[in-house]
Formats: sequence, structure tokens, C-alpha cells
Amino acid sequence: MLTSGMITVVVVGGGVAGAEVVRGLSSRLDKNKHRLVLVTSRPRYTYLPGALRLLASKDAPLSSVFMSYDHIFGKFPGELKIGTVTSIEENKDPAYTRGGFVVLEGGETIGYDVVIIATGSTWVGHLAFPNDEIGFKQHVHDWRTKINDAQNIVIAGGGAVGIEMSGEIKDAYPTKNITIVHANPLLLGDIYPDKFRMDIENRLRRRDVNIIFNDTIEGTPDSSAPWKTAKGVPLNSDLVILARGGRPNTSLLKYLRGNVLTDRGYIKVTPTLQVEGHPNMFALGDIIDWAEAKQLTKILLGHGSVVVSNALSYLSKKQPKKVYIKSAEILTISNGKNGGATYLGLLWGLRFGNYFTRMIKSKDLMVGFVRKSIGLDAECETD
Repeated sequence: MLTSGMITVVVVGGGVAGAEVVRGLSSRLDKNKHRLVLVTSRPRYTYLPGALRLLASKDAPLSSVFMSYDHIFGKFPGELKIGTVTSIEENKDPAYTRGGFVVLEGGETIGYDVVIIATGSTWVGHLAFPNDEIGFKQHVHDWRTKINDAQNIVIAGGGAVGIEMSGEIKDAYPTKNITIVHANPLLLGDIYPDKFRMDIENRLRRRDVNIIFNDTIEGTPDSSAPWKTAKGVPLNSDLVILARGGRPNTSLLKYLRGNVLTDRGYIKVTPTLQVEGHPNMFALGDIIDWAEAKQLTKILLGHGSVVVSNALSYLSKKQPKKVYIKSAEILTISNGKNGGATYLGLLWGLRFGNYFTRMIKSKDLMVGFVRKSIGLDAECETD
């Protein structure tokens, strides 16, 4: 116990994964025994799945992506710390048998008994939002201007981000020319059935989105000059949007004992979602080394409850027993506000179209659900 006799739990990362854990723990911890600290680099919760609409449409409010943490702890007296964690260090004081320190940029430390790592991914380009509020607003303004001013837009990457970005732009600007360049012979990845991937392609082509398969864009091309794909296909573009997916934000663990990161930077975890070799460290979300698609649904339907249950067991000096079992692949791809497609990896593989997808996601990108999940009103504030 490192802080005034209180057992301290530190959650690093205030995105979807971190918020899910904080909400789960805050309703079950004892305020007389436990201290709960959320460390996040941004002053507000940033809901990235809503960001594509925010950048493409001037009608989308900032509060659909940039949300207050005011009610994140519910009635629990939790602590919100705005800062960037540079490392997590184990306690070397022989007087303590557990715990360690979270080290922030600038040298400040926060002692922990249990630390939960939910740092998510780092992004480039349009999804690389600055941490401060002024920078966030300027980033939104700049990208809205870029998209508004461009007539010919190339999107590098035909995964979920690239597909949904094209749909949002087509909603806001139906006459703009959009080309997706994708490295594979079909959109998305081969974890999904070909019929579903071809269905997504057909829905985009019906909106006059051009798609180039089996090709890539090397580096970050100069969008002000003519350029080509890796195979030499000429492309006319006023704007290039990189949509190649994020990278695990796990550099804070690179010096931790036991080589806990894979070559690609993912955290090695046990089935109880404890960091290998470190029973008082838990990890969840996009950053863990687990053979499954990196999706929000995995956090909400699996990772979060496992980490909360096992962290509570550990705090009670019990063996964590709840294991994470890979769930069915579920993917909902919006195509603007009114369309899209959904795949449920159940039975023989269930596929749904515009109506189903619009009801569960496309209409508001689940913004209302997310706002309620962190204690806010479902209705967004006006800018």
C-alpha cells in the first residue's frame, strides 16, 4: 500500500478501454479502502469512432467526440490526472512486496498497488488529435478545411477507417471524387468472409467510390504534386488521407522487466489479461497480443469485465480466475448516416444491411450510448 494506507489502483489511458474499467471499478471499490486514479494525456474523453463524421461534416458537434470526464467516476471519489505516462516502474523498496510507480512526463510519480494499462493506439494524419483542447479544435478546423477544399481525395487503406471515412465524405460532399487504395484483393482483412467484404465494396461503388486493390501508397506523398501508387498507377489527388490503422501505444513498457512486448509492440498477457510476469499489472484493448480483430466491441463485451473482475480479486488477495475467451467476430461498418453493413460471426455467419446497421451504429455512430456510458446525457452539447 503506497499512499496513506489506501490501496491504490491506477488506470493509464482514458479512452474506451480505460473508461470501461474506471466505470466498472468505481461502482465496486470501497472509498474507505481504495484510491482510484485515472491518468490520461487529454483533458477530455476522445471518442475516435465518431471522429470521422466530425472531420467530414461541419454539422457534427465537437461534443460528439470530445467529451467531459466530469462524471467518469460516478459517486466514487476518484482522481483524474492529466499527463503523459513515460514509464511504469516496479517498486524496488524491500519494505514493500507489491506495487510500483507510474512515472509521468516531468518526473512526477504516482504509486500503485495495481496498474491497468489501457493506452490504446497511436495514429497519424486525421486521427492524430492533439492532446490539448485548443489544439483539438484547430485540428478539426484544419481537416474540415482540407476536405472541403479538395475535389479529388485518395484514402490510403481499405480497412474500417478508410471505408467509413469515404462514406462520411460522400454524405457531406456527394460530388467529390474518392479513391481507396488497398493492399489486399478485397476490402478489410481476411478474418471476415469474402461475401461480406465484397458486399462492402459494392455498397461503396454504388456511391461512386473508386477502389484500387493489390496496391499501396508508399510513404506520405506530397498531395500538391502528381504522384503514383507503388505499382505506378497515376492518381489525381488534392488530398491524401492515411487510413492504415493505429499502432499500439506501449512504449511506456519497453524497459519493464521480462520483455513483455512483442516485436510489433503488443503487450503479452495471460488469459486473465494480466501482463506476463507481472500479476499486479493488467492490460486490455487494442494493445494486447491476442489473436482477434482490434475492435471496440471486444472491449465492451469481454476485456473490460475480465480486467475489472480480476483486478478486484487481486486486490482481495485472491487468485484472479476469470479468463478472456475470444468472442465471435462482430463488425459494423457505417457508410454515412443512412447505410452500411454488419457481420456477426455466429452460426453460419450472419450479415445485415442498411436498416440494421443504421439503427445500431450509422445514425449517430453510437455517440449517445458512449456519452451515457461515461455518465453524460446522451444528447450532445452545441458548440
